[in-house]
Amino acid sequence: MVAGGASDRRSLASVKPTDVFVLGIQTWPVGVSAVPIHVEGRAALYSLGFLVRRAAAVRLDIHERELKVGLRVMQDPNGQVTGQIFISDSLENGAGYSSYLGTPVEADNLLRFVVGQPGNPFYDLLVLQTNPQGNLSHGALCRTSCPDCLRDFSNLAYHNILDWRLGLDLARLALDPNAPIDFSVSYWQGLDAAAAGPYFAAMPGWQPVTFGGLQAGRRGNQAWIITHPLWNTDPNHAGPQFAAACAAAVAAGCQVTPKSIFEVLRRPF
Repeated sequence: MVAGGASDRRSLASVKPTDVFVLGIQTWPVGVSAVPIHVEGRAALYSLGFLVRRAAAVRLDIHERELKVGLRVMQDPNGQVTGQIFISDSLENGAGYSSYLGTPVEADNLLRFVVGQPGNPFYDLLVLQTNPQGNLSHGALCRTSCPDCLRDFSNLAYHNILDWRLGLDLARLALDPNAPIDFSVSYWQGLDAAAAGPYFAAMPGWQPVTFGGLQAGRRGNQAWIITHPLWNTDPNHAGPQFAAACAAAVAAGCQVTPKSIFEVLRRPF
């Protein structure tokens, strides 16, 4: 405050000239979004950023810390808040990595590398359920993130929200706006059921059920439906799967509360 009660606004910034590669999604399927003002949206965007950084380090044969990841929050032409991730060179004045990655051809190649098009060890090691010896592998063991997929010391502040599945979802959407975003995708399959069973079993009076093919719990006339973290649960903007599940629950005499699997896995109670 200054004399007279007026506020004196100031901002702090660290300015460094370097190369930057910006990545965002322009077209979203009905009922799907990653709005950065919501924790699930920030989680998906940061997960995409750190997943792309790790893939770029593999392709360029450099250390991940040669690249930095950040989130750019802005308004689209309709005034809606949207997010983009940016990757910049760690070196002042740039080392040329981000400029190279930002070319249309290389950006497309990088995203296809992330999602396993064509098949490559980077993607396979993420989604693999069992190794050749028959032991459980990363795809079965890692429910959110770990040092083998996204975590390192440089992104310690984001460890609790990072999720390799959400990163893959956004990478697929960046390549194909019609990519399915639901629990039928191979690397999501079974996770909803594995999380829902113990979750509802731990709460007295709740019974695991399904509505419209989605995992849910019911107690009396209350129904909690497990949703994908990127689904819009506003009834006026919901996608077909959540809308169908809500209709089935209402027809069964229930009041519906959406419960993101993001929260079920991290903050269940």
